[in-house]
Amino acid sequence: MEKTGVPKYDTHRIYYWDDAELVGSHKLPQLAPQTLIPHDVVSFNERNAVKDPSEHWLDFFIDDDQFERCWTEFERGMVGDSNTERNSWRSLDRYIPQLMRFEGVIGTDYSMFPEMLPDQRNWNCARNRVFAYRMQRHGIPCIPVASWCCEEDWDWCFDGLPEESSIAVSTNGCCRNAGTRRMFRRGIDELIRRKRPYAVIVCGRSFPELEGCEASLMFYPSFSQRMKERIHGR
Repeated sequence: MEKTGVPKYDTHRIYYWDDAELVGSHKLPQLAPQTLIPHDVVSFNERNAVKDPSEHWLDFFIDDDQFERCWTEFERGMVGDSNTERNSWRSLDRYIPQLMRFEGVIGTDYSMFPEMLPDQRNWNCARNRVFAYRMQRHGIPCIPVASWCCEEDWDWCFDGLPEESSIAVSTNGCCRNAGTRRMFRRGIDELIRRKRPYAVIVCGRSFPELEGCEASLMFYPSFSQRMKERIHGR
């Protein structure tokens, strides 16, 4: 990384991608391949209720605000017995000891919506890559996540994903109508064409448009599916 001489304050989190190989037009961190298949997956917001984390994988296919704290968290407090307010930024590294207790982690899935500005979608994609890179840097088995919302994202949204690796995706929010289902399927086909994944791990429900994929898709239930099953007993 080029040194500018300007202080890098913690709020920018630049150290998250120290020494990463940056690839593609938007310079996203290149991730290492992971030929792993997750099992017994729980979500980040369930992590404290798991009795034996080493027998589970953990994912982030939940609302962004439930794991935003992993990127940066502002803490207000007092210093000792004085009335001096202490403001500090808590970071992803605070959560790494918790995440290391799990057998593996599926990377973050910061949202990419058509209503967003293109640069907002790119930033969320970049954060997904950076998170996975940080996990791998700490020796945590981490399956990368691929996401997109429209065809124009394909110019950069697959950059940094490893070839011939397990890659995770989610159908959350993609089942609402025929248009979103078709776009998801087209993105899956593009992912397969570009990255030739070892396995495509799908969190969520299947739908008819996914039939006939060139690669087999391995499904597991999303957090909302699991909650409904618990409530209704099925």
